[in-house]
Amino acid sequence: MRNTRKLTLPLLALSSTLLLSGPALAAEEKKAEPAPAPAAVKTPAAAPAPAPAAFTIPDPVAVVNGKPITKAAFDQYAQQLRGRAKVDSAEASKSLVDQLVMEELLVQEAGKQKLADDPQFKQQMEMVQRNLLASTMVRRMLSANAPSEEAIKKEYDTAVAAMKGKEYKASHILVDSEDKAKEVIAELKKGGNFAELAKAKSSDSSAANGGDLGWFTSSMMVPPFSEAVAKLEKGKTSEQPVQTPFGWHVILLEDTRDATPPSMEELKPQIAQMLQSRMVNDYLEKLKSGAKIEVKEIQAGEAKPAAAPEAAKEVKK
Repeated sequence: MRNTRKLTLPLLALSSTLLLSGPALAAEEKKAEPAPAPAAVKTPAAAPAPAPAAFTIPDPVAVVNGKPITKAAFDQYAQQLRGRAKVDSAEASKSLVDQLVMEELLVQEAGKQKLADDPQFKQQMEMVQRNLLASTMVRRMLSANAPSEEAIKKEYDTAVAAMKGKEYKASHILVDSEDKAKEVIAELKKGGNFAELAKAKSSDSSAANGGDLGWFTSSMMVPPFSEAVAKLEKGKTSEQPVQTPFGWHVILLEDTRDATPPSMEELKPQIAQMLQSRMVNDYLEKLKSGAKIEVKEIQAGEAKPAAAPEAAKEVKK
């Protein structure tokens, strides 16, 4: 039911959660503080953590059958593993050198077996080279055209302008026919519990939570649903079923509030990524428009019957 074509700001919920949980966390920390020690008892000070021992990476880091493995190769390998492995101690660095030694042994053995001349290997290397060249080209283009602060601010203002208005907290019951929706409305008028009816009758994934949809803006929902919500009074249920492409809805409006967008700093990484994606698409379209491209038509042939097994042929003879 949510309309994903328009820009939404998912950090709103996160911001609200953090604001609400801040005081509670502070209270818990305060409760967790130990009672002060009696004046007569002195608590010994904690010993400072030992500083990591200094170490130096030699150059080369190893020599395998006369072939040196340079410190530059070690540094590059460590850079590739950043985030997956730490190289902040002599022991960790030694482990990395061992990996490089094993790799060098395999490379030397591949050289003895002339693996580089294998046609399949050459084809794979060509694919790796093409992929590396293409990704490097994109990185260089983005590096030379990083989104400016002005562009990010402009995109943020556009997104915030689209958010102005109200936010709604509502629940719904989704069924597959108007008659079923009318039956639900009749049960609610008799005093039925909305959450219990949602759990029993709704086909939406929100049924397990009593139909709760949380907070949302009008732009996040399909028009018939958001229009019906906007007309409801707080605490009221829709008098008539609401039809959308997903089925028939019975809606309960629980609360409303003024929409409060997150700050630009919170959305800056998302906006920058979106601008970069747009930049890549524009760059590719520019390359495409200036190129002579001829795409050959793929011919779909008729499927040939599978050849009969040799054993079957012998039986037929």
